[in-house]
Amino acid sequence: MIETATLTWFSGNYGSIMQAFALQRTIIGLGYNNHIINYVPDKWEKLLFFCKSSARFVTLKAKIENKKIESSFMTRKEIELKNSRFHEFYESSLFLTEAITSQKQMPKLNQQYNIFICGSDQIWNPNYFKKCNFLDFAADSSRKIAYAPSVGTTQLSKKEKDRIKDYLNRFYRISVREESSKGLIGNLVDKPVQVVCDPVFLLSMDQWIQNMQLQLKNYDEKYILCYFLGDNPEYKKAIVRIQEALKVNVKIIPTNTFGYNLGFETLKAVGPKEWISLLYGAEFVLTDSFHATAFSIIFNKSFSVLKRFEDTNVKSQNSRIYNLLKMAGLDERIWQDKDISLSYIENDTWKMVNKRMQKQRETSISWLKEALENECL
Repeated sequence: MIETATLTWFSGNYGSIMQAFALQRTIIGLGYNNHIINYVPDKWEKLLFFCKSSARFVTLKAKIENKKIESSFMTRKEIELKNSRFHEFYESSLFLTEAITSQKQMPKLNQQYNIFICGSDQIWNPNYFKKCNFLDFAADSSRKIAYAPSVGTTQLSKKEKDRIKDYLNRFYRISVREESSKGLIGNLVDKPVQVVCDPVFLLSMDQWIQNMQLQLKNYDEKYILCYFLGDNPEYKKAIVRIQEALKVNVKIIPTNTFGYNLGFETLKAVGPKEWISLLYGAEFVLTDSFHATAFSIIFNKSFSVLKRFEDTNVKSQNSRIYNLLKMAGLDERIWQDKDISLSYIENDTWKMVNKRMQKQRETSISWLKEALENECL
């Protein structure tokens, strides 16, 4: 059996973990062995990356936020429980290579794998540039495939384009997650660039329910689930509006101190399986997260999406959510302080959405299957 390895983000962030899980299960389902490259940089490589990153202040802010949360809002027992739930998911649900602590160690992977997949999420965001995310370590004789990476922005500077052009032209097949990424990447390569769906959509609702052992009977009350990555004060107004309209309780999965200070019930020790289960059981979802929006669509949950960035912000990541909602035919679910984003999504609308997403799933799996075919290996 052909051995494949995937380089993607898979730790710490719920959405990243789920997209890595879905892509791996799909590749295995197509008849290939697959391991996710277990890249865990050592402290020196982390420091070097931090110093070079144009998003180092964002990274530093996130680290400070995590320290504040752990010191002010969570007990040691809650911290350990959350960490154990993440570790358990890695151990039980993902097939990983041995730990790799430096990019210099990656060329040895060529001894075991002959197809390398550059996975999804914002691994091609120029603010987090790493050569390995473009499979620089893969031998020329290896097949290099990009499945649904996101640039995460609508603009690239000349310097950023020049930095990645040669890496991109070593790929056998390239797909991206958004139309905006297609435009940016397509101008740098001499091959077609396909837009495919995020890996979480490669698995159907039934497959997610089965894989994650989801059961609605685990929830004896209706609730609005809030999951925010940003800290916009306007978010609380949206929560109050929806709670008044739906007359149900609010649960928040906090990612920052802002979430803890909103004044609603907080769910602290949430692991990957608990996160997806809470989305599955929700009456309504309010979020600014791409993947929480994606699973709301997969599970046919009524939802509204808040803008985490101003559209005029050069570093805005709103485009990826706009692309997703357009793909699903749910553009109106962007929060505009109008009644439409407060309403439930009707069954007839979900039938249309499911049909569209099924077509996207079939097209994307077909693209991936063709890219993996071994006729030229």
